[in-house]
Parts: sequence; C-alpha cells; structure tokens
Amino acid sequence: MDRALTKLGAFWAGRILGTAKRAMGVMKLVRTLGWVVLLAIAQPLFAQVQVGENTHMNAGGLFSVGYAGDYGNMVPSSHGLQFGASGELNGYYYNPNFLNFNVTPYYNQSKADSSYQSLTNASGVAATANFFTGSKFPGSVSYRYDYNSTGTLGLEGVPNFTTQGNGQGFGVNWSALIPDWPTLSVGYQHGSGSGTLYGTDQETSSSQNMFNARSTYRLAEFNLNAYYDHNTLNSVVPEFLTAQGESVSDTSGQDFGVNASRSLPWWNGTVSAAYGHSSYSTNYLYGGQNNTTTSGYDADTETVNANFHPTQKLGLFANQYFTNNLSSYLYQNLPGSGSVIPPVVNMGTNSYSNTLGGGASYTFTDHLSGNAQATYYSQSYYGNTYTGTFVSGMVNYNRRLFDMFTFSAGIVDSSNGLGSNNVGFVGTGNYYHKFGEWVTSGSFSYAQNVQSLLITETQSYYNYNANIHRKFSSRVQWTAAFNGNHSGFSTGRNGTNSSEGFSTSLSLRNFALSANYLTASGDSIITNAGLVPLPPLPGVIPTNVIQYNAKSYGGGISWTPVRRLVLTGTYSRSLSDTLTNGTFSKNNTEVLYGQMQYRLRRISLLAGYSRFTQGISATGVPPGTITSYYGGISRWFDFF
Repeated sequence: MDRALTKLGAFWAGRILGTAKRAMGVMKLVRTLGWVVLLAIAQPLFAQVQVGENTHMNAGGLFSVGYAGDYGNMVPSSHGLQFGASGELNGYYYNPNFLNFNVTPYYNQSKADSSYQSLTNASGVAATANFFTGSKFPGSVSYRYDYNSTGTLGLEGVPNFTTQGNGQGFGVNWSALIPDWPTLSVGYQHGSGSGTLYGTDQETSSSQNMFNARSTYRLAEFNLNAYYDHNTLNSVVPEFLTAQGESVSDTSGQDFGVNASRSLPWWNGTVSAAYGHSSYSTNYLYGGQNNTTTSGYDADTETVNANFHPTQKLGLFANQYFTNNLSSYLYQNLPGSGSVIPPVVNMGTNSYSNTLGGGASYTFTDHLSGNAQATYYSQSYYGNTYTGTFVSGMVNYNRRLFDMFTFSAGIVDSSNGLGSNNVGFVGTGNYYHKFGEWVTSGSFSYAQNVQSLLITETQSYYNYNANIHRKFSSRVQWTAAFNGNHSGFSTGRNGTNSSEGFSTSLSLRNFALSANYLTASGDSIITNAGLVPLPPLPGVIPTNVIQYNAKSYGGGISWTPVRRLVLTGTYSRSLSDTLTNGTFSKNNTEVLYGQMQYRLRRISLLAGYSRFTQGISATGVPPGTITSYYGGISRWFDFF
C-alpha cells in the first residue's frame, strides 16, 4: 500500500514539475488560498494589553487579500495579488486624563476594495495624543500623512478637478487655565501637499504654517478677549488656471486684536468694543516672468455695539465701524479670505470707511414684529469721498396664513450724496403644508437695491427652494428637492453668480435610488483651498478672475437582495467651461463605481470596479482614463 501511494505521488509530482507555467499558477493559487484560509479560520483575540505598570492599549485591524488590476491610457496595465490593511491603536498612560492616544494607519485602500473614497490605492497614518485632559494645562499633538491619495481642486458644491498626490499635517495645542488668571491658549499647525491634475502633467502644491494665541479674562464686570495669528503660505497654481504658465506665490501676514464687553445696569443693556490690526503681503510670480509682483495691505479696524431692551417687546441698538483701509475690508469679506492670491481688489491709497447706525425692533403680537434702522456712511475710495444713508424697515409675520405661509417684507431707501436716490425692497416668503401623507415646503427670498459694503453700489439677489416628501410606509419613502440662487450688483456690472440644483431619492425595503443635477456659473478666484466663488466687485474687473460655467449630474443605487449582501453603484459626470486671462478650457470628469460586499460576522467578501476619466482641454493633453477592479476577502482582528 505504501509503495502504491509513493508511485502515485511520484506520478503527480512529475506531471507538475513537467509544466513550469502550470506550477507557477498552482503556487499562486496555493498562496492565495492560504491567505484566505488564514483570514477565515484565525480566531479573534479579546484583551487589553498592559505594558509595564501604567501603559494600557487596545489594537485591532482589518486585513484584506484579493486579486486586483488596473489599466488605462495614463498608467501601465497591471494585475495580481494585492494586500491591504487598516487598523486602530488606542490607549492611555497612567490615567486616560493624563495621556491618551489614538493611531489609525491604512495601507492600499481605495474605493474599489474598501470604504475609503480615494480612486487610487492610498496609504497613510493619522495619530493624535491628548495630555493633561481636564487639568489646568491641557494639550494635544496630532499628525497625518497621506500617500498616493486623490483629492479635488475646485469650487465647493460644483464640479471639481481631481488630483493625485501626497500630503501631511502636524499640529500642537496647549492651554493654561489658571483660576482668576487670564487664560492662554496657543497652537501651531503645519500642512503641506502636492499633486498632479489627473490626466495632465500640471502640478499643484501648497505649504502653510499657522501660529495662533488666544486669551480671555474677566475683570470687574468686563469680559476681555485678545488674539494673535501669524500665517505663511506658499502655493503653486496649475498653468491652465492662470493662462500664464505655472504660478508661484508666497504670502505672509499677521493680525492681532482685543475686544471687551459688559452688561449695563439700565434697560437690560450690553455694550462691546473691539480693535484689530492686520497686515498681509504676497509675492506672486507668473509663469514666464522674471520679476515678482508684490501686493498687500496694512489695516486697522474698530467697532462699537450697544443693545438695550427697555421692555420685553422693545429693543434698541446702535453700532459704529471704522477701517483705515477699505481694500482690506472688502478682502476680508470675500470667501476664502486669508488665502486669496493675489489680493483681488485695490480701492486706492488712503481709502477708508466709517459707518454709524442705529435702530429699534418691536414685537406687536406673538406672531407680528417689526424693525427699523438707519445707517450713515462716510467712505473714500478710488480717489473720491462719498457720504450717504440707508434707511430700512421690516415687518415679520410668523403665523402661517391658510396653514401654509409666513412672510417678512421691508423697504430700503438710500442716498449717496451724489444726487442718486434708490428705493429697494426685501421680501421673504416661507411655505409648509401637509396634504395627507405628502409633506411640502419651500421658501423664496428677493432683494432689490439693498445695502452693500460700498455706498455707491447696491445689491440684488433672489433665492428659492422647494421640497416634497412622501412616506408610504415605515420602509418606503420618497424625497425631492430643488434650489437656486442668483446675486449681483443692481447695475449689472462685473457679472453675476448663479446656481440651480435638483436632487431626489427613493428608499424601499431593500432598495434605494438617488439622482442629482446641478448647474452653476459666475466668477471665482484661486486660493490654497481651491477655487471659491467671487461676489461682484466694484470698479474694473480684477485680473486672474476665473469665469466658470459648469453642470454635473449623477445617481446612485443600493440593493440588498439577501441578508448581509449589499450591492452599490454610483455614476457622476461633471462638465465645465473656464475662461482665464483669455484662455478657454473645456473640462470633463466622469466616475463610474460599483461594489459588492457580503458580510459574515467578522469576514467580508468584497468585489469592486471603478472607471475614472478626466480631461482639461487647455492642457493640450488627451483625457486620461483609468479602470480598476478587485475581488477578495477581508477580516477584522482584535489583537489586544
């Protein structure tokens, strides 16, 4: 019998060794099955490990193994066995309030093989540590590093450009909270990252350092606050967003200020005052230029506010504001302020703004109230001095008429001292009603010739939204929403911004569907955070403004045909046109993604597919496409 088994084994060994290619395939299969069996049969461990006498730790991780591949016109085709992992380590030393920490590493994680949203196989780690929690001197330290991950560069809420690269960040914070002494909190943060716009060879990067300090103190009846911030930023902007080659900027600045507030013994009053100083400068080097462009501002601001409530129904208020640099005032009121490169608008040397206002509010009934106010302006910009007033009155009615509507409306009268007088209108209507099981709601706001930051300019806008919801049963419901907004100067100069969007979702017992559509157009500016919408500005249209016209649409599906099995899929497409310094670009981003996941206790079977395409015509490079697929098994382990 032994000799027969020996001959049989020799026969099969000879067959295998005789075909090297088949032998290699068998070995790969054995290794793969080995990892699968190991993940499947390994027993979980439940414990908390103690290192020495005072260190306590818990750790766990999700490990995966499977077959993966990707191909496309921007990457070489590859496929083979792939390992991935993500984990968490947390614990404390001596006591959780003395020192506690958390570390979350990850390796080879993407949309195709995990819950991570990166289109590529990303790796990295995030860690935090808190010490002296609950004491008079608490502090914290944090660190993060991401490698080969994907991100976005673009307008928040509208179609974006996808980037691929690396990033890291570090932060430390500390506070001194001694009773009856001024508090002190200081912090330092550093962040940097670099990446490539997918489908092109154009790069974007930024490096930022921020230091801040805060202090509070209560002296007699006064609440006192002080602050200091210092910020440095280096940014590289892709060529197609500047139309002048790759551009580099170095920005540095600081601001500090103090404020005080206290209650008053009469008429239930409060008063507050604040002073602040800020200074920023930017050196900007356009691609193809040899000399840098330097710009910046230095400004002081001062504000005073007072509020009184002589009766429960009557309120009085007064306020005053002054700045000796109107350019900085506009700059600080723009989206993404503190990182705009270069400064967007220059109101001229010796510009200033001084405003003085006051008013009253009164509650007539539980549902009816009104207010009136007047503001006096004295401003100088573009070499001219202007004075003028804004007078407005509002009425608010918050009891639903016909069990549906509430509203507020007001009139604005303005004069700018140049013989120009305008009458404006402000109105808001809200709607809510239930028709059986149908719930409907909506609102509409409209303003014409209302106050802006400058006495010579008035703004107009209108916003609207509508929602409908129907709950058919505890597991079946449908929702749809529509919204839009439009804004600009009443004169129509320097463009307008507008957007409209629609979304809907249907949820069934084991099935869910969603869809969305969005359009947006207007002006934007580049910041270290990407593109931000730019509101209409006075005077000449600023240089380096990026005009955009974009739309996007997409949808998603989720299906649970049997218990523990989940099938998901999403599709999105973004189309946009951009115009910068005479350079036009048509842009397209398209993402198709699907995943199957089956969970059995701590084991998951996973299969995923993704296809990504991005093209930017201004770069002169054909659109780039990458397709990825994955199938494998994962399991969570509690190490200790």
